Amino acid sequence: MKSKFIKSIAVLLCMLTICVVFAGCTQQNTNKATEPDIITAPATEAVVTEPLKDNLSFVPYTEYNLEEDTEVKNIILMIGDGMGENIIENAEIIKGDKLAMRGMPYKCYVTTDSLDGTTDSAAASTAMSCGVKTHNQYIGVDENKEAVETIIEFSKARGLKTGVVATQIIPHATPAGMIAHTDYRGLFNVILKQMINANVDVMYGGGSEYTDTAKMQQRIENSGYTYIKTADELYNNSLETPVIGAFNWGGMYAGNLPSLTDMTASALELLEGEDGFFLMVEESYIDITEADMDMEGTIKEMQSFDKCIDYTLSWAETHPGTLVIVTADHETGGVIVPEDRKPESVNNDCFTSDGEHTSTNVALFAAGAKSGELFTEDMIDNTDIAKIMRQALNDTYGEAEVKFLNEVSQ
Repeated sequence: MKSKFIKSIAVLLCMLTICVVFAGCTQQNTNKATEPDIITAPATEAVVTEPLKDNLSFVPYTEYNLEEDTEVKNIILMIGDGMGENIIENAEIIKGDKLAMRGMPYKCYVTTDSLDGTTDSAAASTAMSCGVKTHNQYIGVDENKEAVETIIEFSKARGLKTGVVATQIIPHATPAGMIAHTDYRGLFNVILKQMINANVDVMYGGGSEYTDTAKMQQRIENSGYTYIKTADELYNNSLETPVIGAFNWGGMYAGNLPSLTDMTASALELLEGEDGFFLMVEESYIDITEADMDMEGTIKEMQSFDKCIDYTLSWAETHPGTLVIVTADHETGGVIVPEDRKPESVNNDCFTSDGEHTSTNVALFAAGAKSGELFTEDMIDNTDIAKIMRQALNDTYGEAEVKFLNEVSQ
């Protein structure tokens, strides 16, 4: 009897426990219906979203008919960082057709060495922008660290609008060489301040690491810039110049949005007008992926550049007076073309320089206004690019006094 009594008590206690737990669960569910969920993830995980992605592919090869017999109103200088001719050929093997730049009617080769021998992007950008040879690491200064007039200073002195678009951070070497003056390319904050001070109309790229600081944000606001950070803002806003778009903390590999084509399309829409413009567009990560000896990544960057060039040529065809120049600042990777020219043979074995820059001459393609008159030689130096652009703009807009927009920073 005693045993049965103990068992009965145990059963009652179990039933009571179940009722209490059920009541607690019911109360917890009721609270959830009226109170917000508590976010327990770290703040960085809660607020950071994955970048939008672009479906990368080569565009169909199309030849465009840009008007040549007209004065140069606009110049679009397109630079594939590290893009030697062999990577162009390898991309064409993968594509199974020509790249868009092959449809441009004038071609020559460009020597790229700096005063130090094989160039870096800083000295190369300075050469193409300013028309002088200088040392590696130098931006917009000569060998004596004296300021030399950049192509954007030259253009603004003649009343043109100006812009730079890159997939690297905005103050990186190539865009910096179009605007700034310093003896060290790594002074990104200093360079960005100079770019803002120069009142460049459009600046798109990565680098919110530098634009998002409190001091830089105040400088951007005080200078009258609209500041955007997302692809949606680029696509959806009715933007006006001046505008800065920094769309990633660092640079932007091909496949992230906004794409190089998206940024270029926006820049062209904002810069187009009666005044004319100079725009530099750089596909920056050809060089980075070649330095990593990553052929698959390099081909993706070439797809991005091919699409952007195709769009730009299409735009220029309907905007007479536009001169389009496509070239590279240097070759990277010592890239070779496989003997069998088969897609499967275009791989990491095609890199021969351990990812380093080389002194190999690069190709230049030109189309549009006065292109046949301006590019008549089979071989030119990278400093000649600056001289040719200046000649074209002087013929249209006349001479103007040199006006430096920034002092040299050291």
